[in-house]
Amino acid sequence: MYKVVIAGCGLISAKKHIPAFLALKNKVEVAAVCDLNINAAKKTADSFNIRRTYADFSDMLLKEKPDIVDICTPPQTHARLGIEAIEKGAHIFLEKPMALKVSDCDVMIEAASKFRRQVCVVHNQVFNPAFIRAREYFLKGGIGDFLGLHIFLSTPTNYITSKKDHWAHALPGGILGESGPHGVYLAQAFLKDIYEVEVNARKIIPEYPWSNFEDFRIVLRAKNGIGTVELNYASNQWAAALDIMGTKGMLKIDLQSQTFVSYERSKLDAFTVGLSEVKMAAGKMCA
Repeated sequence: MYKVVIAGCGLISAKKHIPAFLALKNKVEVAAVCDLNINAAKKTADSFNIRRTYADFSDMLLKEKPDIVDICTPPQTHARLGIEAIEKGAHIFLEKPMALKVSDCDVMIEAASKFRRQVCVVHNQVFNPAFIRAREYFLKGGIGDFLGLHIFLSTPTNYITSKKDHWAHALPGGILGESGPHGVYLAQAFLKDIYEVEVNARKIIPEYPWSNFEDFRIVLRAKNGIGTVELNYASNQWAAALDIMGTKGMLKIDLQSQTFVSYERSKLDAFTVGLSEVKMAAGKMCA
């Protein structure tokens, strides 16, 4: 039985992390939660019948001696809290992004190596059943050699954009730093050795001056192809989809519905009817 403690009692820990750990009750025990706002910690603890609460992270580590520390705090704090937890003997599970600087990530990795601890960053969408099956299909050669990809992610405006005091607006790049990592790690599952990154951004909603941009296009150039990531924070829709192009076909992955479809070029011959070139497929005329 692993002893788990939670740092950060905001939306993501209450809606996602704690319920997931409690579903593994035969393998883990959520022993305590911690938040600088002790009232938030107590509210979370009461909601999930967690016995102990803390306002001081170091105090929690000292008294609980956890096996795993789940870090659900803003990214600005990840490196400091993660390194302290590792040095106290805990494995760490932390929300993306891992940290705000590569150097901070390196220090965490070095600490984990020194103390023989594990570091796991939440790249949850690579565990989406549709993504797993689609990638397996791709690796078996289902669509031939990789040519390129496009990823589209949409986050509703009322989730972050419209909230003036949300911590994401203080990140480098603003809200891009909060959910942008999803697009990057999904792309990295197919792109190898990315050597150049280009970002274009557009301001759409003037009513929210605290949000620097709400529309982003990221171009990732790699040795085996080019990927584009489109992120939008100006609609009222959730969306997460990938198009993967290969030499023999194409994969369309919908992470929301957890489905994927493989397309191949029809082997039927085209023929001309009047001024239109059409194909006969499954008994239907497709213009």
